[in-house]
Amino acid sequence: ILDLITTTDSKTFYYRPLEDLANGDYTLTVSAKDVGGNEKKDQVSKFTVKDRTKTTIAMEPGWNLVSLPASAADSAIDAVITNTEVETVLTYDPSIPGGWLTAVRDGDALVGTLDSITAEHAYWIFQKNADDIKVDLPGYKGGAASVPPAISIVEGWNLIPAVTLTVGEATVETTIDADKYLLGIDWVKAKGWNAVDEKWIDISRDL
Repeated sequence: ILDLITTTDSKTFYYRPLEDLANGDYTLTVSAKDVGGNEKKDQVSKFTVKDRTKTTIAMEPGWNLVSLPASAADSAIDAVITNTEVETVLTYDPSIPGGWLTAVRDGDALVGTLDSITAEHAYWIFQKNADDIKVDLPGYKGGAASVPPAISIVEGWNLIPAVTLTVGEATVETTIDADKYLLGIDWVKAKGWNAVDEKWIDISRDL
């Protein structure tokens, strides 16, 4: 793997495989000698590659208003929503005729005009139990180009998601300040939905 190791100062060295490593335990053994004759032999480092911990989105029986904080590894609706007790999924996209996209339960699948769950939309989900959504969110890869997420909105009502830049980090944002999140937008009113109490939440703008 020596040809895959890079350095800019001959002090810190980076190894980045060309392909994802298979799950399992790995041992990396390094021997090196610098121009001054200092030498290290058989320096061992061990690490384990395993599946990422999935992100959990809490759900309640009845209607839930949710969004993904980042793009899923597989955005197909039946890959994100595996709970067979989910009966209906809706999203509102004002850029399309009619605005609403819908998927309803048909046996083991959700079918309709909505076929994917992305971080660019929020979703109304109706389910008969309280099973949470558990989804694989890869986050950002080191060295990969990435930009902050952009959400298209129009004048009038929009159904917007709550996305974050901290997916894959130790701490993920669970509360977002509305004024900071909607900075630069001339917004008047926002609402959220509390699935536990089945009540709307008014979100006020700081004047």
